[in-house]
Amino acid sequence: MVVSVASTLGCRLVLSYLLGLALHMGVIGIAFAMAADWTVRAAMLLARQKSGKWKQFKVI
Repeated sequence: MVVSVASTLGCRLVLSYLLGLALHMGVIGIAFAMAADWTVRAAMLLARQKSGKWKQFKVI
């Protein structure tokens, strides 16, 4: 959940503003920002998967 919120705020919102408004790319810029968010999120989750740290988490 933390990864999703952090990547959405840090990547999707910032890049949407920069690409969509500042660089005048419009909806295409927002689509690029969304794809970049998915890429960053996948990279962070893949790194966590490979580290094996998720195996140590106890639910109850």
